Amino acid sequence: MDINAAADLWHLEEIAPVADTPGRLVYRARTPDGRSVVAKLLKPRGMEELAGMDYLAWRHGHGAVSLIARRDNACLLEDAGLLTLEDFRTSHGEAAATEVFAKVLAELHAPSPHSPPPGLTPLARHFRGLTERAAPAHPDHACDLVWAAALARDLLASQKPVIPLHGDLHHENIISKEGTIWRAIDPHGLIGDPAYDAANFFGNPLGRPDITCDTDRILAIALVTAQVIGCSESKILQYAACHAALSASWSIDDPVSEEDVKDAQDRLDFLKVVRDLLSSEVTC
Repeated sequence: MDINAAADLWHLEEIAPVADTPGRLVYRARTPDGRSVVAKLLKPRGMEELAGMDYLAWRHGHGAVSLIARRDNACLLEDAGLLTLEDFRTSHGEAAATEVFAKVLAELHAPSPHSPPPGLTPLARHFRGLTERAAPAHPDHACDLVWAAALARDLLASQKPVIPLHGDLHHENIISKEGTIWRAIDPHGLIGDPAYDAANFFGNPLGRPDITCDTDRILAIALVTAQVIGCSESKILQYAACHAALSASWSIDDPVSEEDVKDAQDRLDFLKVVRDLLSSEVTC
């Protein structure tokens, strides 16, 4: 479905483009009653996000934007605002942003009276790009990547509990209208260990290794998120390290831009920092 078909289906007006990524097209529009909404259309490369639509339908607006309607590759969403958590972090600081993240994370992980949708992606499948590699993605970081792959296999073999996950929580995917009510957007729709939902938060803001590799910040985020999830800080850091390795592998295998190459390096640098935090002695 293209935007013209979506406009006809949902009677959209005042349509304006918001984003054009390799995986999706996003538009802001209005319904006939004047309500602001967001239309998201998945491209072939982004069809794995169909599981994210299932996840939004399951959350029913609790912690995440409400799914108003969906058809094929398209969905119509609540317009939750323009203020990102990164905007908030810039103006209010790390501690305040982490506090908001923790509240959203808790709301997303709150029990639901509904059964999890069957289309969610198991965390073990999500991690195949790291755990089933024939060789490390980056020869200069082979030792760290082999370590992360082995750690990921151990974590995936002992997931407890197993719950639906957003799967892509970070500063740009948490938004608000006025800095009061915050909602998560663009879920991947995974299912697995809740500790993984904190993993991507560590790696943002993108392109700022001076921030993301700061050990005090890393430990502070681990402390807060471990309390929300109810696990050890070590487990939070382990999933964060494994996600960094997975994300780097994706960027190296299928780079879209020079920014992807730079992001891979930043993720690998973060991986090394966290590995050192977890163990004072690094061996291959």
